[in-house]
Amino acid sequence: MADINVEQTVKEVLAQQLNIDVNTIKLESRLSEDLGLDSFGAVEMAFALEEKFGLKISDDAIYTAKIVKDIVDYIFNQLFPKG
Repeated sequence: MADINVEQTVKEVLAQQLNIDVNTIKLESRLSEDLGLDSFGAVEMAFALEEKFGLKISDDAIYTAKIVKDIVDYIFNQLFPKG
């Protein structure tokens, strides 16, 4: 799975969860301030992403992510570990 697919899938999940247009979501979009993601929504998003990518997202990763790129980078690094 290429990086762009990770990014697009994350954006699609966020758009579906938040009922917004996927084209309005940018890598720099702030999850809370720009997209309106609250803590309950973050947990739902994490479950949806875990299902899509077949991996476990740590609670720490969920609550420390501030922008969309944080989530994309986390998932990419889980799927393609360095080393």
